Order: sequence, then structure tokens, then C-alpha cells
Amino acid sequence: MRIGIAGATGIVGRELVSLLATSKLEVTELRLSATTRSKGIMVATPFGKQNITELNADFFPGLDLCFFCVSASVSEKWVPVAKDQDVVAIDNSSCYRLEDDVPLIVPEVNGEHLGQGEMIIANPNCIVTPLVVALNPVKNLFGLEELCLSTYQSVSGAGQKALDQLEDEIDKHPGPSRDGQFLLNVLGSIGSIDSYGHSQEEIKIINETRKILDLPDLPMAVTAARVAVKRGHCQAVTFITKRWASTEEIRKVMEAGGIIVTDIPPQPLALGGSDCVYAGRLRENKEHRPRSYSLWVGADNLRKGAALNALKIAEEWWFHQ
Repeated sequence: MRIGIAGATGIVGRELVSLLATSKLEVTELRLSATTRSKGIMVATPFGKQNITELNADFFPGLDLCFFCVSASVSEKWVPVAKDQDVVAIDNSSCYRLEDDVPLIVPEVNGEHLGQGEMIIANPNCIVTPLVVALNPVKNLFGLEELCLSTYQSVSGAGQKALDQLEDEIDKHPGPSRDGQFLLNVLGSIGSIDSYGHSQEEIKIINETRKILDLPDLPMAVTAARVAVKRGHCQAVTFITKRWASTEEIRKVMEAGGIIVTDIPPQPLALGGSDCVYAGRLRENKEHRPRSYSLWVGADNLRKGAALNALKIAEEWWFHQ
């Protein structure tokens, strides 16, 4: 299989390159591209050192599939070029996620939507992937009536520049505090704020969760925050089911779906490099309302939340060919 990665030197692109060593795909050719400033750089891959080329129309001919680990504006420009050259695009940006004719895929949740001749496949937001993996087994057996969550998202979710900023703040600590500082701080919104007070990240989470779970009218309330953690996203999730279940029943159905459920809430420091979704502190909310449950969900945002899911999409797509 001839594979390209656009944005190969970025934080998710690098993760994806390393994951190819574990892939079920038979990679016969690997092409890597990035911005002009990275052109000509040699990088180590599971298939030997590879040269970084500039992303342009000459990058795509002959490829079977290309991963786009780039911004939405870059995907908007180059994904159609790949499509026009019969290259399947797996896009990690938000550009195509809500398009009606583009499947938004988490393979263990809705992988059956692949194999319909699609040329563009969207990879979800890195907080949405573990969320729907955790909730889909519950939805299938007990139904979902309502969903509320607050996210605690690591700095790596904002990209390499943000991670570099945190490293710089650590190096210079103690220093004068400033607006937008990550170190010793919590930022109570992610992205721009709309006229209703919702952040861009919160709207993404709501829309993508509804699409993947095929619950377009699911009532949701989301608060997304950035915390001073390098890697690993966590979220406090409260959900209301359509029929009552004991916490033990919910735990068993989640474990059957591959989620690691523990009494101790997962911590970001323990999530790095893991392929799994973790859940802890599962409890019934006796003081809230009937059929209300809460839990703490955590996952490696760069791996399970982004690069690994993109790779699993590719494997599932290839299986359906």
C-alpha cells in the first residue's frame, strides 16, 4: 500500500509515523510532506530514513491513501487535490467532519460506515474519540437520553507551539504570570467564543458526538478547559440512560467494549503511549435524577485520540476494499 502523510513533522504526524510500525497495513511506499521550512529534512521512520518534501500537487500521484495531519485551512486546500487524483484522504482536521457525505469514523463505534466508495474520511476531535468509545456500549444496551461533560485537555492538544510554550514557562519558572499562561493555570475555554458563550471546541464536541453516535438530537452540555498537562486528555462525564441499570451492569458492558474501568480515576501521567480508553469513579448520581451516572474518562490524546484512530480507520477502510 502506498501511503502519504501530510504534516509528518507535526505533533500528530510524528506519532502516526511511529505507529506505522505496528500497523496491519502492508506499506510498500511511504511519502512524507510538511511545510516549506521542513523541506529536505531527513526523519527516521519504521521503514528507514525518509526525506520530507513540500506539500504540493506532485506529492499525491500514485498514492493509495494520504493522512492529513494539518490545519483545517491546509486540508481545505489539498484534500480535494488528493481526491481528484484518486487518493483516499483521512483528514485529522475539523474541515470535513460535519459534511453529510463524509463519514466521521471511530472504527469500534461506527466502522460499518466504511466501504461505500468514500474518498474523504474524517478523524474526530481527540476528546470525542475516547468519549464515544466509552459511551457507545452504554448507548447500545441502555440508551442515552442526555449527556453533560467537562473536559480537561492537555497542552499537546493545541499543537507543538503550545507545547513549546509550556516547556518555556517551565524553564523560566518562577516568572511573572500572564494571560494565556499554561503553567500553574487553567484556561476555561478553548477556541473562539460564539454569541451564546459557547467555545469553538465545545461546539465541535457536541456536533461530532451526535454524528458518530447517530443521535442528532441528543441533549448535551459541554465545558472545555485547557490544563497544564503535557499529554493526556481527561473528561468528567455525566449521562442519563433511557432505562435504569446498576453501576455493575454499566461497568460490565463498558469492559466488554474494551474500556479499562477502574475504581481509581485515570491520570494523564499514566496515559501516555497507551492505546486504550480508561474510565474510573463510575457512580450513580442519587442526588441528581433517576438513571443519572457519572465517570471520569481518560486517554492519550495524541495516540488514541488522533494518530491511532486515523491508522485504525485506514486499516478498516483497507479491509472493506
